[in-house]
Amino acid sequence: MNYSACGLAVGDSFELSPTALTVPAGKRFCYFAIASVIPAVLGRLDADQPDAFLRGRPLLACPDPPENLHIRVEVVEQ
Repeated sequence: MNYSACGLAVGDSFELSPTALTVPAGKRFCYFAIASVIPAVLGRLDADQPDAFLRGRPLLACPDPPENLHIRVEVVEQ
């Protein structure tokens, strides 16, 4: 199967900062997909070089196997 029960499409995104999670206005994002990203990102902040992991643009997977949803983590420069 290759579907999105949450209605996500290529290019959908959210931003995670040290103080908040932001989803673009009028959009939505799956709780389970977000829950798979947060510990992977926040767990790296205590590393010697936390940005090294994020700069590598890791690819994470949603925990719902039938969705086959993959999430690319990228650093957004402000």
